Amino acid sequence: MLSASKNFFVGFLSCAILSGFIMGIYAQTSKTPIQALLNNSLKLKLKGEDWLPKDPATGENYSPITYNGRTYLPLRAIVTDAAGMPVDFDSSTDTVWIGGKSDSISAKDAKYYEVFYGATFTTDSTLLSSPLKNFQWGITNDKDLTNQYFSFGLIPTANYQNLRTSFYLDPDVKASIPLNICKNDFAGEIMKTFILEPGKLLENIDLNLSGANKIYFSAKIQENHGSVKKIMVGEPIFYNGTIPSP
Repeated sequence: MLSASKNFFVGFLSCAILSGFIMGIYAQTSKTPIQALLNNSLKLKLKGEDWLPKDPATGENYSPITYNGRTYLPLRAIVTDAAGMPVDFDSSTDTVWIGGKSDSISAKDAKYYEVFYGATFTTDSTLLSSPLKNFQWGITNDKDLTNQYFSFGLIPTANYQNLRTSFYLDPDVKASIPLNICKNDFAGEIMKTFILEPGKLLENIDLNLSGANKIYFSAKIQENHGSVKKIMVGEPIFYNGTIPSP
């Protein structure tokens, strides 16, 4: 397969431009039979999304070709969609990343959560709306909270180093609420405490997970807070390195 990320384009373009090599054959003036493989197992990602290159004129799908340890695509597909973009190769998943590698996962499924004490996971954006931002997935309360805890756990499914999420608190709450994030257990090491202010949005907050297998969020709603109609933890994302731009 690919010995280095740059081989994907450098190998192809040098053959395509200098020798007229397209789709595994030389130009009309000098054809040489070769043995190449249509590599349908290779996954292609363009700007973080699945990519299936097509002929812009006919709509025909192109498959990558592997020849002598290098991978080739038709020049037309590259010029149309992916010219000049950086390329990375992930051998563990047999994936070519064009336009930058995106090593992250959006926690959009209930399998990433342990929900306790007045919290619920939802993908219903109507339950995750506020005057400042509407979220597509996250944790909120399904009833008013008074003199109780708002708590839940987050469970990454791989060895991710960082978490990004946002917080919002109902503007009618009478006082700020500390929200603790603990490592591996509700009684574990407090990794970070965020102060949630009524009517305020803490957006795109990053947290280093420090090797935690699970992280637990807990906020104690007390008498001085009054009744909390809405508290939200919006769109958690686990990631390594630099998080992809939205």
